[in-house]
Amino acid sequence: MTEERDENRVDLYKDLIFRAIFGDNSVKNVLKYLLNAVLEQAELPLIAELELGNTFKLPTFYGGKSSIMDIHAIDETGRHFDIEMQVQPEKYFGERLFYYGAGMYGSGLEQGKGYSKLPKIVCVAFINFPLSDQKPDVWFDKWQMCSTLGTGLGTDKMTNIFIRLPRVANNELSPPDTYRGQLAYWVKILSSYSNLTDEEKLELIKSTKGFDELEQRIKYYFGTEEGKKVFFAQRELDSWAEDIRESSYEEEHKARCEAERQRDEERRRREEEQRLYRERQKKLFVSIFNGRFGADAVLPENWAEDRSSDELDALTIKISDCDNLQEALAALEK
Repeated sequence: MTEERDENRVDLYKDLIFRAIFGDNSVKNVLKYLLNAVLEQAELPLIAELELGNTFKLPTFYGGKSSIMDIHAIDETGRHFDIEMQVQPEKYFGERLFYYGAGMYGSGLEQGKGYSKLPKIVCVAFINFPLSDQKPDVWFDKWQMCSTLGTGLGTDKMTNIFIRLPRVANNELSPPDTYRGQLAYWVKILSSYSNLTDEEKLELIKSTKGFDELEQRIKYYFGTEEGKKVFFAQRELDSWAEDIRESSYEEEHKARCEAERQRDEERRRREEEQRLYRERQKKLFVSIFNGRFGADAVLPENWAEDRSSDELDALTIKISDCDNLQEALAALEK
């Protein structure tokens, strides 16, 4: 299945569209249902009430790096959520997610309050690529800060949850039973909304909490001028990302070719060094041989063939100790 490129396509797995649809207080219940589906599988407490927060975090020191979250939400217990949609592979995406979470964690305590009042932070990341090259089959993962020595110590104050979405355009499917309950429906919605048939949408309205509201939001929002601008911006971003990928592939190809050229050049250099060294060994041997047994002494044909450099060195030493030509020739035959 190839991905259509038209202005009516709503790809919820693309960050600008995801943010525009889910990042509005008018549909906070839809976001709550989506998050609860994730929290249920992660075995974390569910959300009763939800409000959207500021997505921009200033650095806490001069020259520090600010952070812009896709969606920031706060539940009735004061628990903070950073919800990210990441389509393009990013080497240190897990570290970036911890940085965002640490920003919320560090700014969540008012002066004069004890550290027990620090808020819980949950970063939820929907990704469209393998989380790890070493473990490409991981489709759902939860990270927390805990002891690696089995002491049971640590904290559940910061949690990162990763949900990998299948790339429907590449006919990719997640393994059976990867997602449970409502999350299985939401993964299908996020990864393939534009490919859903009317019958599938009717089934999702029956089975998925919040899908009916999501449908209404999509139909309304992308009929507005703001929605049309988001569509245009997402297309521009996709085009830019494609150019970057092509440029990256080209640079990677050039780098591979250059590395191969350098390896070939180094191999040829070593081979030439070995050839010259072997020629010097042979000349040294002949010089010693003729010096010991006279210029008329004749070496057997191909006497140096199939002998390594170490063997030639050993043979040179050996004939130096030979008392006569017959003994030297016998040494050459061994």
